Amino acid sequence: MPQQPENPFHPGEYLLEEFLEPAAISQAEFARRIGWTETRLNELIRGKQGVSAEAALDLADALHTSTRLWMNLQITWDLDQEIKRRNAA
Repeated sequence: MPQQPENPFHPGEYLLEEFLEPAAISQAEFARRIGWTETRLNELIRGKQGVSAEAALDLADALHTSTRLWMNLQITWDLDQEIKRRNAA
């Protein structure tokens, strides 16, 4: 099995810490910019929701990143969570 990062970031945490906070952009402002509700954005940031393909496109367009960045962060997070569940069983 390929090596997984030891402590992967949830995409919402990455969004907050690497983009919003350094640019001093509020969640409300960013949600308006990308056409999301504040609730949707907040749930992503809190890790309550993941990044869908549609969300990856929105984030990539708004932040001038690749869609693969967001999808890779999500799949890495999902795999880590599943490995933890299986190991706990």
